[in-house]
Amino acid sequence: MTAQTIQKANHRIFDRAQRTQDYLLVSSFGLWALLLGASPVLAFRMLMAS
Repeated sequence: MTAQTIQKANHRIFDRAQRTQDYLLVSSFGLWALLLGASPVLAFRMLMAS
């Protein structure tokens, strides 16, 4: 019974770590998409302003 309790606790820790890793992965893709999408627009606006 003790081994089963430890196994459940480890499973909960793994689930939380997995969710955190998934969140960081998705947010990093979002950041790269924002940077790659906004930089050409900003460069074009700077060229047109001068």
